[in-house]
Parts: sequence; structure tokens; C-alpha cells
Amino acid sequence: MYTNVYYQKRFWWLLLAVAGLLFLHLGAAPVYILDEAKNAQCAREMWHAGEWVVPTFNGDLRTDKPALHYWFMHVAFSMFGDGAWQARFFSAIMGIGTVLITFLFVRKLSTATHAFFSALALALSTHFLFEFRLAVPDPYLIFFTALGLFSALQYLQQKSIWWLLATAASLALATLAKGPVALGLPGIVILLYVVIRKQWWVLTDVRLLLAAVVYTGIAAPWYWAVHQATQGAFTQGFFLEHNLSRFSSEMEGHGGPFFVTILIVLIGMLPFSTHIASLAGLLRRKPMSDLVLFSLLVSLVYILFFTISSTKLPNYPMPCYPFLAVLLGYLLTEILHGNATWKKYTWWVLGIIGLALPIGGFMALGMEPETAPYRWWALGLLVLPGGVLLAALRPQSKPGNAIAWLAGTYLLFNTFFLAIAYPLVYQQNPVTLLQPFLNNSKNTVVAYKDFNPAFLFNAKNAGFRIQVFTDTTALRKFCTAFSAQNESPVYIISRTDKLLELNTLPLLELARKRDLFEIPTTVLLQWKANFEN
Repeated sequence: MYTNVYYQKRFWWLLLAVAGLLFLHLGAAPVYILDEAKNAQCAREMWHAGEWVVPTFNGDLRTDKPALHYWFMHVAFSMFGDGAWQARFFSAIMGIGTVLITFLFVRKLSTATHAFFSALALALSTHFLFEFRLAVPDPYLIFFTALGLFSALQYLQQKSIWWLLATAASLALATLAKGPVALGLPGIVILLYVVIRKQWWVLTDVRLLLAAVVYTGIAAPWYWAVHQATQGAFTQGFFLEHNLSRFSSEMEGHGGPFFVTILIVLIGMLPFSTHIASLAGLLRRKPMSDLVLFSLLVSLVYILFFTISSTKLPNYPMPCYPFLAVLLGYLLTEILHGNATWKKYTWWVLGIIGLALPIGGFMALGMEPETAPYRWWALGLLVLPGGVLLAALRPQSKPGNAIAWLAGTYLLFNTFFLAIAYPLVYQQNPVTLLQPFLNNSKNTVVAYKDFNPAFLFNAKNAGFRIQVFTDTTALRKFCTAFSAQNESPVYIISRTDKLLELNTLPLLELARKRDLFEIPTTVLLQWKANFEN
């Protein structure tokens, strides 16, 4: 039987593997995904302007997100220069930090064995690793939410003011990463825990006033500053549209049936989420420790909240991932000690998923003209079903060997998928392929109604902006006047569904590229200056 000391030593090797997975070829995939492009470009504009308060995208106020992740990217750009991996640098740091604090807190509250398997469940999650390789606010939200909730449990157990203040400071930073949801959901979790454990003393703890002062002192100044600087425009756009409206109504087509969030979480926490039925049985059968109960409450609150939310995105329930990992780590520890069993059907589930990935990947890549030459790379995903098969063949009497084989398989799979296959495929996106037309500093680039925001971040000049026209009369007037005074061409970026509106203008189509695995098609046009006198 392996000891706690054994797993404590093995954790540091696991953390090194996580760091490698997060940083390997971090800048190889271009900034192309919509959310990443907008967030990274907003941070880039703030950095270029020396701005720390008002977030802008393409020169206009951006009310989608608070400023914390912009600040981190601002620092990275200042330290390392402008680029994709710089924008993602601190996201990867947050990923390493999340795995680290999960291990350290679980070791303190339980055992090193439990802590190792909790960290392992996070480290093998492709969804978790993928999110922490993106220049988006969620890595910061997840890290500071986890730190705040783990600190809250320590406060509830030890009644220490220092853990209370750590909770307040962490949740304040989480609020600066995503908004009021970063306080609201942890608050519900803590209240439920207090009621279930009958820790009524918390409700009369006068030190909560000091915690409120700390929280307000960290979170409020920027919100007040941006409110003042934008004359309330940010406050209205962020709190009303991007918080209340996202919960009450579907936004940007991101909706779906109630079970979507549950499905996202189950897929996101593979491979060990296949044991969810065994975990439920174990939780019913054995008394729950404070850590297990608290982790269960976190998981249920986040999953339920985003199940009933009208807008559903894969990243929304992710702050509960460290606590789901704690629950799965608890189950794996019990399996290792012979107090629970590894169900045979889980191997079938993992095997089917493993086979579906290379088959689906091969077919999907073949459907896109730009990616068709790379469809054979999908065969590299066969490492997953092959490794699952080898893990399943391990003796059932030695579950630790099966877990080790499965862990090695997913580490190899994640390395291939995240650091090799994904960057290779996404380098064929329309922005990367059309960007050479636009990087000449003498060219003038405008847009008609819709354009991919990644064009801005991928421009060599950090001060590059794209003037957007919403009617053909204004576009004609601008191009005519510009061409009369300049010899350099005017390029117009738009979508193919807008070509009918533009057919009355003297435009030459240079290229069109469909967004990878999506319907919209970007079209690049050039104004024919000699067409009109």
C-alpha cells in the first residue's frame, strides 16, 4: 500500500507535468476564438494607451468584463512584449496555482493521498487545461474563487480572523475578475454549510464587518473609478446587460436545455467523472467530512445555478471544478483503500469516447478545405482508446496501477491535443490566412457591420483600429474621399451574408474564408478607386 509520503512526493512531479502542459507551445495557437480575441485585444489596447481603468475594444468602451485579467495581461505585455503567449501567460500561472492550492488545502484538511488524487483529477481534465491556456477572465475567477472558498472552510473550522480576511480578499479579486456572481454563489455555499452544520456563531461574528471592509476596499475602487470615468455607461452595460440579462434570457445564441450544464461538467471532468454513480453511492453510504460536504455544496450550487440560467457556456460552471476534483479524489482514495470499487462500465464509457474522438476529428477536419490536409493528424488521438484499453487490462486487485495507466494516457493525450493538434488546426483560421493583406502599414482597413475581432489582435501595430460602417452610404463617402487623396488601397472586411447589401458599391473581392467549423464566412474586399470619377 502506497503511503501519504509517497503521494506527497509524487505530487510535485504532477505539478511539473501540469506546468509543462500549460506552457508547452502556449503561443502556437493564434488568438482566434471570439472571447479570447476580444479580451486579449482589450488588454492590448489598455496596455498600448497606458490605461488601467477604462477597458476598450477597437477604441470603444467594452462593458463585458471587469478589469482584473486585463491588468494581468497588461503586466505580461509590459514584461515580455506583445503576443499570444504573453496574453495567456498569467492564465497558465493561475492554472498551476489552482492545482497547487487544491493539493495544499486538501492535504491540510484530509490526507496527502486524497490531496494527490484531487490534484490528479484536475490535472487530467482537458477542459480545465484548455481554459487555462486562454486569455480570458475565467482562469482568474477559478483560482481566486477556489482560494476564497478553501479559506472560508478554514475559517469555519478554526474561527481564525486571518482565514476570514483571506476569504474576503480572494473573493474581492474574483469579483474584479467576473463580477457579483463571484461573491453571490460562494455566499450561498457558505450559508448552506452554516445551516447544515448548525454553526450559528458565524451569523453573529462581528469580524464579518471587518471582512466586508476588506472586500469593499479591494473590489469597489475600480468599479467606482470606471463608473465615474464612463459617466455610468460601464455600470449600466456590465451589471444590467452582462449579468442580469445573461441569467434571465439567452444571449448570443448560448442557450440549450437544462441538462447542458450537467453534460458539460461530466465531459469536462473526464476521465474520473465516469465514476459519478459510484461517488453518489459512496456519499450516501459514508458520513461526510467537512471537506467533502463543503465540496459537494460548491459543486451542487454552481451546477444548479447555471442549469437554470438562460445563457449557458462551457466555462460558466468551472469554478466548481477544484471541488468536484476533491470529491473525485475522495472516491479514488477509497477505491485505492478497497472501500469502493472501480465499475467495469466506466472502461466502456471511456473506450467509446476515446474511439469517437479520432473518428469525429478525422471527419470534421476533412469537411474543412483548409484543414483537410491535416485530417490524418486525428489518428494521433488514438492514444486515448489505446491507453484506456491497456489501463482496463490492469489487474482489478491493483486499482492504483489502473489509475496510473489512465493518468499517463490522458497526460499524453492532452499533450498531443493541446500543444500539437489544436495549434496546427487553428493556424488555418481565416484571420491568420487573410492577415498578410492587412499588415502593410500603408493599407487602410475598414469593416462593414461584422468582422472577426481577432483581426485587431493579430495586427502587428498595437494601435491598429478598424473603423466600422453600418450603412453603404457612409462607406461609399469614406472610400471615395480617401481614394481621391491617397494612392494606397482601402480594404473592407465583412461577412458573405452582407454582400447583397454591398453589391451597389465598386468592390473587388480578394478572398473569402469560412470560420473554422462554423457558419459565418469572412470576405475581404478592395475598393476599386478608378471605378468612379
